Amino acid sequence: MISIIRSIIIWFFIFITIVFIAPIFIVTWLLTFLFDRRLFVLSKVALFWGSLYTKLSPWWHVKVTGKEKIKKKGVYVVVANHQSIEDILIMYRLGKPFRWVSKYEVFRIPVFGWLMNLSGDIKLKRTSKASIKKMLIDGEKALKKGCTLFIFPEGTRSRNGQMGNFKEGAFKLAQLSKRSILPVIIQGTSDNLLTKYGIFNGSHTVKLKVLDEISYSQFQNMDTRELANYVKEIMANELNHLKTESA
Repeated sequence: MISIIRSIIIWFFIFITIVFIAPIFIVTWLLTFLFDRRLFVLSKVALFWGSLYTKLSPWWHVKVTGKEKIKKKGVYVVVANHQSIEDILIMYRLGKPFRWVSKYEVFRIPVFGWLMNLSGDIKLKRTSKASIKKMLIDGEKALKKGCTLFIFPEGTRSRNGQMGNFKEGAFKLAQLSKRSILPVIIQGTSDNLLTKYGIFNGSHTVKLKVLDEISYSQFQNMDTRELANYVKEIMANELNHLKTESA
């Protein structure tokens, strides 16, 4: 019963924020898209909106470390492990404006999908070679324009808390654009605060850790698969370390 009451409160808050902030988001786009080619102002609104839920909820406790490693003017391909739908909201706590590279189906979600289109987020249909090619072209253009991109390289959520195989897309983008890779570890969302039925369980703590950036000079001579495996090994080791600390 407590979980149901808690869930009603949270979903009501989500509904209210959509009603009030979505129009602000759209107006911001209308006022800035002609001169703000990176959509930086719009990204700041998205950061505020996305981080609002985990900052105000008494049931979410997010601990961010390594944030000082993010350069204010740095342009990155940000990659993180993926354990839960919560990860999407958690990533906004980085405080770094970014664009998503996300699966095509997400863009069909009412309101959120429309706003993602306005934000310049990049679609990807993994089963389509044409879509993958377009993602690489659009992603490279965005990175060279100075926009940081964010990708879950596993492509889908882990079902057992262990890190899955990394797809090559994020790393190909880093190679094409000659931009640094910024690995980020999320630990704790696999506890499933939010169930698939939309019920929010009891409070829990999530750790968000920014690792050292991997500059282009460090991987310029690697092939894409070798680079993906290299980054995965770094991240998997750090995830296991965080799990040990939390045990």
